[in-house]
Amino acid sequence: MEKILVADDNPQIRALVKEILENEGYTVVTAEHGADAVEKIYKENPALCIIDYEMPHKKGFDVVREVRSHTAYIYMPIMIFTADAGKQTRMEGLGLDIDDYLNKPADAEEIVARVKLLLRRSKQKLDSNPLTRLPGNPSIQADIEDRIAANRPFAMLYCDLNNFKAFNDKYGFEAGDRVLKKTADIIAEASKSGENAFVGNVGGDDFVLSCDFDAADEIAKKIIELLDAAAPSFYDEADRAQGFMSAKDRQGVLQKIPLLSIGIGIVHNTIRPITSFAMASSIAAEVKSFAKKQPGSNYIFDRREN
Repeated sequence: MEKILVADDNPQIRALVKEILENEGYTVVTAEHGADAVEKIYKENPALCIIDYEMPHKKGFDVVREVRSHTAYIYMPIMIFTADAGKQTRMEGLGLDIDDYLNKPADAEEIVARVKLLLRRSKQKLDSNPLTRLPGNPSIQADIEDRIAANRPFAMLYCDLNNFKAFNDKYGFEAGDRVLKKTADIIAEASKSGENAFVGNVGGDDFVLSCDFDAADEIAKKIIELLDAAAPSFYDEADRAQGFMSAKDRQGVLQKIPLLSIGIGIVHNTIRPITSFAMASSIAAEVKSFAKKQPGSNYIFDRREN
């Protein structure tokens, strides 16, 4: 079942809501105040949050503002728990994309019904990747088309792991999934180096990050720095010590496979116009292929005029 975060500074309410949801089979994580809620959201990546309106350290709406500022949590359903969900409170929350309000006191039946409804709606509207929780192709396309229409300098970074298939074949899909989740976290973290950034997961180990052009170079360097630092931790002690893994190719010949790295192709509209998402995707894929041919992690900007 899904994981739900319950944030409330009242321990009795936390315990009650936790018990109600756990009785329905949900995994429940609790937070004692607003700052704790933000930390738990980033750490636990819940499927839904129930956040008290009035808490110390960060109020409920402040928590929402914080987490909604990061791409990975734009679509996470959030319910505000309040003693007064009237017009004034709802007006205050306009623009925060709050999914629902739950009045205190609420009985078990109403809490469960609202949680189930929100989770169902979330699954229906999300095009996000179920593993990384990042937006998928429809959202990526919409973001790039918005940037094209705005006619401002932007960059699209197409990121692809090197040697991921070989790693998956040796270590298994569970280990591969951990790599993908970590890679998603790394790219999302690197996106904070620039304003107006968006992160999406095309599928598998293919990720897209779009941003203002001026931030692209710094973000690409940050992705590589973080990925290269994390890569050795994915391997067992023997492979980590030797700096590569041994695996047989299709002909059965034993090969030395380098540790995971990342290739990044960067397309932008500062030299030639980008007129469509299809054009941006095609150029980015081509440039990414050049980056992946280089040893280790690399990024390449498209410098062509036509």
